[in-house]
Amino acid sequence: MKVASFFSGIGGIDLGFEKAGMEVVFQCEILTFGQKVLRKHWPGVQLENDITKVEGKDIPDVDVFVGGFPCQDLSLANQGKRKGLEGSRSGLFYKYAQLIEENHPRWVFIENVPGLLNSAKGGDFNVVVSTLDELGYCVAWRVLDAKFFGTPQRRRRTYIVASLGTPGAAEVLFERGADPVANSESNRTRNFTAPGTDESLPESNVFSIQHAGIGRRASAGPQGKGYRNDGETYTLDSRGSSDAVCKTDAPFGVRSSTGVSQGLDSNRWRAVGNAVCVPVIHWIADRIVQMDKKYYPD
Repeated sequence: MKVASFFSGIGGIDLGFEKAGMEVVFQCEILTFGQKVLRKHWPGVQLENDITKVEGKDIPDVDVFVGGFPCQDLSLANQGKRKGLEGSRSGLFYKYAQLIEENHPRWVFIENVPGLLNSAKGGDFNVVVSTLDELGYCVAWRVLDAKFFGTPQRRRRTYIVASLGTPGAAEVLFERGADPVANSESNRTRNFTAPGTDESLPESNVFSIQHAGIGRRASAGPQGKGYRNDGETYTLDSRGSSDAVCKTDAPFGVRSSTGVSQGLDSNRWRAVGNAVCVPVIHWIADRIVQMDKKYYPD
């Protein structure tokens, strides 16, 4: 199966789909740093730098469109300032949808923040789902957390899968039968664990701490994230300058890193903060491959 990647970043989604045996043949990323990373790891792959200038005829014949359109106008981190799909960044969904309409790939994959679900009181999410539905796709969505896929990090994201003319999307994101109920007495008990991943959390040896949360309790709210001692770490803030990174057994200072490469400059920090959890993407991509064989046999 061949993949066209949009809003590619540093290629986390691309890597997950490649791990499932697919081939990335097209990428689109506007940030120069991301382009450098993509060229290094995917030399020879067609790379465009501005989705607004891409036309359907510019994209090779592929089976899957993948992309996480910008989240800044949807993110809960921007409470009070969210413009939703009317924003210039998150509004790029409409261009993505236009290219989907022009090319009609069998599968469409979208990753975004949970804030997509309630932006504009749910109106923006309705636009996304309705648009794909009107284009002939079955649409399924699910919020998954990276901590259930073998990573010591809490990172909840909304994943949308759409399948052209078949119910395959629902079978990608949901399995028959109920997931086990979580034990409320333990924050490390899972109500979902991706098959094939280690059920135990790897031991964390690096933690991220928001500047505003240093010296404060983790329960102080989104602007008061403190040190976690439950085997997980917070998502790095893509703004970077407000975070500290430290080893669990080392002193730390704001805007300094212990045990982390000094090459972690603002570009790399932003890239890490915006990156996806590859094991989650790989799990979804594997299931797309399975459902593709079922619904689109050669």
